[in-house]
Amino acid sequence: MSKTLVVSGWLPWWVLGVCGSYLLPSPAILPWIYAFFILLVLRVFTRWQVFLFGCALCAGIIFALWRTDSLLQNQWPLTDKASVQNITLTVNDIPQYEQQRSRFVAQVKLPDGRQQQWLLTDYSKQRWPAGSRWQIKAKVRAIIGEANKVGFNREAWALANHISAQATVVKGQRKALPAASGWKEKLTSWRVWCGGRWETQSQIYPQGVALIKALTVGEQSALPAEAWQVFRPLGLNHLVSISGLHVGMLAMLAAWFCSKCLQYLPFQISQPWILTRGAAVITAIVYSALAGFAVPTQRSMLMIIILALTWRRGYLRAFQIWWLTIALVLLFDPLAVLSVGFWLSFLLVAVLMWAGEGVNHKFKLFQLVQAQWAAGLASVVLVAFCFGSVPVMSPLVNALAIPWFTLVLVPIALLSMIVPLDFLRTFAAYLTEKTMQILNTIAEYAPEYYPAHAPLALWLLAVLSVLILLLPRGWYLRPLCLLILLLMLSYRPPRPAQGEALVRVWDVGQGLAVSISTAGHELLFDTGTAYAAQSVLLPNLRSAGIKQLDTLVLSHNDADHDGGAVLIKKQLQPKKIIAGQINAYQFPVHPCTAGANWQWDNVWFEFLNQPVATNKKGKNDYSCVLRVVSADKAVLITGDLGKKGEQALLKAYGEKLFSQILVLGHHGSRYSSDAAFIQTVAPQYAVASAGFANPYGHPHIQVQALLAEENISLLRTDRMGGIQATLSEQNLSWQPLQVYKPYWQRKPINQTSRL
Repeated sequence: MSKTLVVSGWLPWWVLGVCGSYLLPSPAILPWIYAFFILLVLRVFTRWQVFLFGCALCAGIIFALWRTDSLLQNQWPLTDKASVQNITLTVNDIPQYEQQRSRFVAQVKLPDGRQQQWLLTDYSKQRWPAGSRWQIKAKVRAIIGEANKVGFNREAWALANHISAQATVVKGQRKALPAASGWKEKLTSWRVWCGGRWETQSQIYPQGVALIKALTVGEQSALPAEAWQVFRPLGLNHLVSISGLHVGMLAMLAAWFCSKCLQYLPFQISQPWILTRGAAVITAIVYSALAGFAVPTQRSMLMIIILALTWRRGYLRAFQIWWLTIALVLLFDPLAVLSVGFWLSFLLVAVLMWAGEGVNHKFKLFQLVQAQWAAGLASVVLVAFCFGSVPVMSPLVNALAIPWFTLVLVPIALLSMIVPLDFLRTFAAYLTEKTMQILNTIAEYAPEYYPAHAPLALWLLAVLSVLILLLPRGWYLRPLCLLILLLMLSYRPPRPAQGEALVRVWDVGQGLAVSISTAGHELLFDTGTAYAAQSVLLPNLRSAGIKQLDTLVLSHNDADHDGGAVLIKKQLQPKKIIAGQINAYQFPVHPCTAGANWQWDNVWFEFLNQPVATNKKGKNDYSCVLRVVSADKAVLITGDLGKKGEQALLKAYGEKLFSQILVLGHHGSRYSSDAAFIQTVAPQYAVASAGFANPYGHPHIQVQALLAEENISLLRTDRMGGIQATLSEQNLSWQPLQVYKPYWQRKPINQTSRL
């Protein structure tokens, strides 16, 4: 079988099978085995190529299902409560030391002898040197994240990084053990030592040294959160880590330098390409080792090795090398498909090759502009789909930043680590510090565009349009392609009809965030924590087409309810902010006063909360209580209101509290949900917004029993994810925000499952 048939024939179909397997709703492998043998028999008797491609597709699916099943079996089981375990661990990577906690990935040995990789959090902020071994007690739970329409998928991230569980270190319960001495531990210790050589310069150039550590040893945690807010609107996040781009460019630079050195030798080398490509491969391996052989650098290192072995005298064409590299990456780790970086890196490379296929320009500047145009156009669709934003200045900034980072900053930083001269390290720190200052200035004026999440068919048409636009011919189709891209970027989801209200209870973990949309207005009740607002709530609000809020309600001053207030205020610029504790904020807010009401698009809004005694110490009873009525249906949201507050509502309103939907107070705590209050409101549905396996036991078992006794359906975001319902003349029903669930994802969890 020829190399062309292997690489250009069945191999792409095998790759498509591996990638497509992660979209399947079921992990059943037997039907695909049957299909493989049926297609194989048909291929033998008919000799038709299409059956060979079908066999390759089935083989890819079978391989991915088999490999993924072994990792899924090693995942921590689903339980409603975290379990306490005595474990022995080895710190695998450089820990992240944050303001309130330290986090690190460790290889864990369980009492039964099993070994897993965990993500651990220590709120006592103890030191966890890389390579150190410890015996500790930890509270462990399965990695279950938030499930909404878009946003960070924690389960996909954990599987792609082979992390089986997350745990919290029990304070004062650790014992030091002799440090591990394997090659991984030695490599990590070497990386820590390399990063530590910049301590002198960090006093003068803190931002510069933080960026250098990220670019040289992959210590991204050295960069503060403010720095990432600078990189995002400029589209430079990919440059701040040891990415495939840096590895590839540095390898090319090493090959070029080696070829120049060979020209000055007093004798002639018969096959100089061996040395130049060897220099590129060695550089790629060493630089990847500095990153701890992170997954993105592994992909780039593998591609460079393949290029060095095959790219000689047209042995393989560019796209054949591309397919072969993807196949080898997936053969080594099929779960790389679940990483966003996998798609961004390989698809952008494919776009660059597609744009340059068959084009041979003499002018290097024209080739550079064409490559930048191709990458910029493709990244509009890819970045908008993956992250929900389009950094408008990204093409221009990247055109300048990519050569500056890859050809100047990274080589000088690495050279200063090799050459033991302080002035060289100081010079590198100075350059990176000035770079950060310039980027800070540009980011203040860099606009971002946030398109709503369009239907899948429109996204696929946009991808096809990009491919056509990058072809050297086909000008007559380009206006149509540009129109499709414009439609994708300007798409607006359908709004509720006049007199209807769309209620979304977002899954923000242990917190609360409820948005209510009418025909022409938007209200958000609470924001969840600061982290949830940044990673979950804000991307989902934008994907729903919410560009600005008419009203933001902050029920009370608690981190799981108003932690993202500053972010939401800045990004969605609410016209009015209403709060239960007006003195808790440094920006103007209005009090939520009992009896205050208004009407939007024939939908009625009213605050019901009662006055709280001035000597009251707790925050919960200050919570705003909002009731929304549309058609003949109502939803009641009580924040963290306790039983005394609920009893005050009963006394003031009585049966007027009746609502079909009740968002349970305090996430379903036993200190809320008074029996008389529940019976008076008499909801058809009760919603508990809580985090999976939260340490508080929300929703409490007593509350669950009360709701079951009253025949009230309990909806839980910790199991179902985000949910939505429309208040209208139609029968009330709830739909999950995440419609499709692939087989490898455990959430949404079946409501009837016993954990």
